[in-house]
Amino acid sequence: MGKRASGMTSEGAAAYNKRQKTYHDVPTGEEVYDSDQLRRLLAFDQNMRNARHGLQSFKKLLDEANSAAADREAKIAIIRGYLNAVQPRDTGEDAVFLNDVMEMWSFASQVNDDGVMSSVSVVLALLLQVISDDLDLVPFGLGICQTLLQERQLKSVSRNLSAEKGKGFIISPTLRLLREAVYLDGGAFAKRIFRARTFTFASLGRNLEITHLGDAPEDVRKASVRTNAVRFFLGCLKFLNTDGRKELLAQKELLSHVTFMMKNDPPFLVVEIINSLKTNVLMDSKIARDTKFKSFNTKTLMRFLGLYTYNNTSASQDDVDEVIEKAHQFLIYVCTNSAAGVLYPSKGLYPKEADEEGSTSRHSSQAKADSNLWADKFRDGVPVFNFVMSEFASKLRPWSNLKHNELLIAIFTAAPELIADYFFNNRSFTFEPKLSMTWIGYAAFLFNTMTIPLPQAFGDAALYTNTPPPTSILLDNIIPQPINQKVLIRCFSPKSHLTSFFATRILVQALEKLSVALKMHEDGGRKKKQIWTDASRRLIDAFCQRIPDMKEVVRCYKSIPAENALHKTLASRLLRLYYEIVPRVALAANFDVSPFFVEVLRSIQNQSNDPSTASFAVMELKNLVSIASYSPGMRWFAKTDSSNGGKAYSAFTSLLQILCESDDTAPLAQLQSVLADVAIENQLVAKNTRLVALLRALRCAASDSKAANIPWAYLDNCITRCAGSPIKYLEQVESLPKDGQFSLLNIVLQEQLSFALDGANKATTAEIGKFLSLYFNALSLAGESKKHLEESYSKISEQVSATKSAKLASLGDKSEKKALQRIAIEEETESSSSVEATAVPGVIVDEARLEEMLHQPFTLEEDTSALVKWSTKNVEDLVEDGLAAGLVKLLASPHTNIRKEALTNILKMAAKINESSYEEKKQVWLLLSELAESSKPQVDAGPVPSSFISFSVHALEILKNPLHPLYPKINGFLTRGPVWPLEKLPMAHDILHGEPGEDDKYYTELAWLLAHLLDSLRTPFDLGVFHRKRWFEKVLALASNPYLRVNLRTRILRIVYRATCIDGGSTTLVTRFGVMSWLDGQRAACESPDDAAVYAALMRRAWETCDQGRVTAWSKGGIQKLLESTLG
Repeated sequence: MGKRASGMTSEGAAAYNKRQKTYHDVPTGEEVYDSDQLRRLLAFDQNMRNARHGLQSFKKLLDEANSAAADREAKIAIIRGYLNAVQPRDTGEDAVFLNDVMEMWSFASQVNDDGVMSSVSVVLALLLQVISDDLDLVPFGLGICQTLLQERQLKSVSRNLSAEKGKGFIISPTLRLLREAVYLDGGAFAKRIFRARTFTFASLGRNLEITHLGDAPEDVRKASVRTNAVRFFLGCLKFLNTDGRKELLAQKELLSHVTFMMKNDPPFLVVEIINSLKTNVLMDSKIARDTKFKSFNTKTLMRFLGLYTYNNTSASQDDVDEVIEKAHQFLIYVCTNSAAGVLYPSKGLYPKEADEEGSTSRHSSQAKADSNLWADKFRDGVPVFNFVMSEFASKLRPWSNLKHNELLIAIFTAAPELIADYFFNNRSFTFEPKLSMTWIGYAAFLFNTMTIPLPQAFGDAALYTNTPPPTSILLDNIIPQPINQKVLIRCFSPKSHLTSFFATRILVQALEKLSVALKMHEDGGRKKKQIWTDASRRLIDAFCQRIPDMKEVVRCYKSIPAENALHKTLASRLLRLYYEIVPRVALAANFDVSPFFVEVLRSIQNQSNDPSTASFAVMELKNLVSIASYSPGMRWFAKTDSSNGGKAYSAFTSLLQILCESDDTAPLAQLQSVLADVAIENQLVAKNTRLVALLRALRCAASDSKAANIPWAYLDNCITRCAGSPIKYLEQVESLPKDGQFSLLNIVLQEQLSFALDGANKATTAEIGKFLSLYFNALSLAGESKKHLEESYSKISEQVSATKSAKLASLGDKSEKKALQRIAIEEETESSSSVEATAVPGVIVDEARLEEMLHQPFTLEEDTSALVKWSTKNVEDLVEDGLAAGLVKLLASPHTNIRKEALTNILKMAAKINESSYEEKKQVWLLLSELAESSKPQVDAGPVPSSFISFSVHALEILKNPLHPLYPKINGFLTRGPVWPLEKLPMAHDILHGEPGEDDKYYTELAWLLAHLLDSLRTPFDLGVFHRKRWFEKVLALASNPYLRVNLRTRILRIVYRATCIDGGSTTLVTRFGVMSWLDGQRAACESPDDAAVYAALMRRAWETCDQGRVTAWSKGGIQKLLESTLG
């Protein structure tokens, strides 16, 4: 068969549909020497090879003009000449600059010549770059930009940008061209280029994902398509006005494409993205919050968070570190600055409510009626304003990354509402002590969270004026949810001192922050408002449930080795804070701090110790002294272990040694003050003299000789005897001075002198004599009774002279007085110690103030919904959530039908509990059953006695906690009998007259008893029980305990105040129990005028509420005289 004839080949358009063979010719160029040559080279020619030759020649010229070559100016002159030559005569909007080049570009687009399409873009981009550096050429550049925005050129631009993904050599120069056009003349054409975004932004989303390929690092001069696209996008952001930026950010997914592959970008580009977005978006206050909020959602923020692990093998470590730091600073700015649009203004610790409008006025109106507005509202979560920040915060890993930690702490500081929300939503990560890097990181994060200060006015000044924040949210800001009693006790395990140190540090911070919160509850007169006092009480109650008992902290303190000076000092501070901020927990343990003084004193006295260790020891000593002043279990005058060269002295004397031997720079003013108070309390020294005379004598003796030669054994013996048997020595005094300026220690020194001199050598006798002469002369200088001093000193002189080993100086000896006067003792006497406890003018507690301090709500909360609710709950919830207690309280209802329903439901509940698997089911069943049996005869007649209800409610709290010290006593009482007598207060006698279940739990049991008694006194019937069984007498007698703390005394006063609120109560107290005399005696014993004023106000209250005619007749006018002398 022959060849097919050529005439039969298909012609026309079909021939051009065939895929053409592509040729990649290497472009050639020539040197350009003048503008005419350049014009000829760039003349339009349909021969694409010639076109490329001309464009390549122009590119070579532009490269040389952009370089720092010596002939740069000559090259620019050629370019200027060319631009002048081709400039159109009409420079209007339709004028076409560089017409020949634009024709080439348009024709190349029609014939699909990739080389010319790329070369034109390259040349135009380089030309605009050259023009940007020369002010004279800028008008030509503006004309070129104007030409680019004409329809023909825009189509060419769009065609270049929409080229196949593999043709980066076309896309990249086009993006560079657009970027140079945007940057030209300070962004003169940025707005118009953005308006033409149908063409100029063609395929930009796709182009933002065309990254650099290859193993070699990306060259800045030959940037990838993505790099050029990102720079074009950022250039638009920089030069567009606010409205333009809003539109740009609204473009679908553009910002998302920019940030999506950021983690794989070179360092220089990442830094450029971060700086541009921060400067041109976040810091632009004119951009609406909603726009910023939508742009920087959780997904976007997570991409910036991913830069924390940024790594680029081809970049230097310094560049990588710069990226990480820039990303960190960027996120901190976004998350902590409300102007950035992501952080919404919130109300601090006041949560977001569904209906925000009018919430302030609603709280204001309810504040007086409801003391717990937020009760049970946040069991399923904490509503927050910053829900995006909440979601973002949950993604952070602060325990494993330090910058995550810093960022999250910054977020919490800016939006405190997120603290409770974060820990509520991240409960899976516990604080169980496991000595690992993760646990240490988590512990550090928790501590950093706790160091965040509480916001002023709890975050909302308007709500702060009316109502406190929710207790649960405030508590989580003070001590986060993962930290609880069980975990902290495990942290205190002696197996690891590191976990113990972290737990100690956390507890110290928590107590200090609690102190600030409680102060905020009292500022501005809030202490007088019931809603705030109730909130403070709930906060303390909830806090105490989160922290370990005092005995656990003491055990931890004992287990710390002496070499861990920092840890030991911190633990001593924790013990001190327990006494100062949560005394009810501290006083539950009978902590004797005296044995711990030995080791501390040894550290201070050891001169070879490191100075830092000595300073820690001094700080620890100050803490221990404060603890000793608070602790009723402190044995000041018991002998401690040997810490003074084999001689065992009492803690008081050992500390006196420290004061005597310390220099003036030692921070021991607090120690001196505490020792002086102890000495006065134990009648060692006079009230006005305090320790001034004794310290002067000791320091003067120490300055004349070595401190070791002071007769410490003799002095310690006298101090111990005087404190142990003060009455014995008071009986030896014929008459006390009228002004009371007399130190009982003088008598003991005189009595024990003969024993001290018996068998003593000459040196010892001289030391004792020297000390005594200095001491009595110091007392004379201090203004003590001259008569008593001369009487005691004469007897002492006779005894010393009889030994013929020494002779005492006369009383008032000038040389000794001069020596004593050179010893300066700074003693800050408490203002309250020198004020007589009478009704001080200006310190008055009125009726309203007294009510706020002592009044407790009379009526029980009658929640009848408990009759229905309990049947749908499981047994654990019945006991733990208070439903059982709520049902019990309904027995006090004034309505008979409610009391009967409550009794029936209590029996049903008891049966349900007994059939369950609840651990304490038998005890709870027994309690409810005995209550029901005891209440049956009373239900029809009236409310059940308050003592039954009070005991049941308080006993339920104990049965939930088997570790409570009253748990065994409650169980013993429940097994004693099936019915409770009406005329007796359940369990009261067992606690008041029986031994405490544990030696150090007496005050804990006493606090429970006083709370029980207060709730048992509500009706005239209850008052009759208290009267007949002499409970008022027993309660008032408790106040004679000198170690009874303020909170327990306050509870006693509340019982007295409660009695005055019941009909006939004040008359009974005055005529049957002598409450007026008791109040007057307590008032006289007060050192604080404020405390004395409270007792005076309570006297006034008792008089105003009693049957004054009957009381006047009973006292024969004595009560009126007492009130007139006391109250004026």
